[in-house]
Amino acid sequence: MRIHRAALVAGALAVIVSLTAPAAAETAAPATSLPNGAIKHVMVIDLENEDYASSFGPFSPAKYLNDVLVPMGQLLTQYHATGHASTDNYLAQVSGQAPNAVSGSDCITNMTTLASTYTNVTPGTPADPAKYPGQVNGSGCVYPSSVQTIGNQLDALTHGYAHEQPLTWRQYAEDMGNVPARDFGTPDPMGGTDCAHPATDGIFPNVATATDQYAIRHVPFLFFRSVTGDQAYCNNHVVPLGRFVTGPHGDTFSGHLAEDLAQARTTPAFSFVTPNVCNDGHDATCVGTNAEGGHTGGLVAADLWLKHWMPLILNSPAYMSGEMLVIVTFDEASISDTSASNNEQPGPDNANPGMPPLIAKLYGYPYPSPAGTYPGGGRIGAVLLNSKWIAPGSVNDTPYNHYAALRSYEDLLGITTGGSDGKGHLGFAGAAGLRSFGSDVFTH
Repeated sequence: MRIHRAALVAGALAVIVSLTAPAAAETAAPATSLPNGAIKHVMVIDLENEDYASSFGPFSPAKYLNDVLVPMGQLLTQYHATGHASTDNYLAQVSGQAPNAVSGSDCITNMTTLASTYTNVTPGTPADPAKYPGQVNGSGCVYPSSVQTIGNQLDALTHGYAHEQPLTWRQYAEDMGNVPARDFGTPDPMGGTDCAHPATDGIFPNVATATDQYAIRHVPFLFFRSVTGDQAYCNNHVVPLGRFVTGPHGDTFSGHLAEDLAQARTTPAFSFVTPNVCNDGHDATCVGTNAEGGHTGGLVAADLWLKHWMPLILNSPAYMSGEMLVIVTFDEASISDTSASNNEQPGPDNANPGMPPLIAKLYGYPYPSPAGTYPGGGRIGAVLLNSKWIAPGSVNDTPYNHYAALRSYEDLLGITTGGSDGKGHLGFAGAAGLRSFGSDVFTH
């Protein structure tokens, strides 16, 4: 979450109210129009805190995003986030869990100190599975081992991770462990640390430093005991992104992402890429440096990061073969947009995903508010890239959100059992009527 001070101007509340009408329920589409196994790799790249118009409108400073990536793929114009602030949107994309009062507030439990705490979800009365499919009724940020992620689902398909080939999944986090005493974790042979999170109830830093711009709140897999409960497992799957050096002949990359993408057989089936808080656009002015050595943040920094890292991804064997789907999106819109799509429903602990306690406190809005007043995380848009199955330059106005995206990843990667609906969809990804990416996306 980046605090948008412009949202404090007079009349901002009226803007929010005008944007909060929930969308009508959409009819579920077929799981996919592709041949089985056509997509063997899915990569999700999350940037931070921008409205659709800011990112993709005519005045966007993100020139590489709009002039290079959008013409290569499909632009989803009605893709929505599922809450405010940051952490809850990341959790939704890998587990289908809805925002609770703490996860929706970036793990802040003390509204006076505003310190983020690595606190366990404290379960309440069991949630009604018909109304809240797959949801844990309670507040906190770290989910018990019974709560699965898409990574755990993929491991179940391969009967464990010890001998899997290719690696089922990986989370790549930029700057993770640059300063081990700040970030925690296990030393990684390539630099930084793996599985970097504090002890239970420990405070984790939210402010970047000149040498370390890592933010755990943007690394969703570290909030599930089904991942962190096994240290070796977590170390293997949650790793630093790596680095690049620009020379006379272009960029030279080192680290886990570059090494894994070198061959299709070593490219994970599912990967989640988290730039640091400068390069994801979170910080308007960076304490450290952006991808080209400056201190300008926001969309400018995010676009520079894409300009350098996307060629590595798009020239990888897995992508060039047509077997990789890449999604570039944002975690949430600005605070002034709390709209939702796909008939998004709130979870049992937070009746207004778009207005958790933290946001209400910072902006002076009443809390709690009547259910449905602030239904979602706003319109953010997304770009889908695939070298074989997506028509370049296509535009898609079909409504999707983070839950629908997770459902789509599960379908594409062959997860067909378990989950909240018995068909392989976790949490709200298994909500009745939710559609996956279908023939509207894969048309080429």
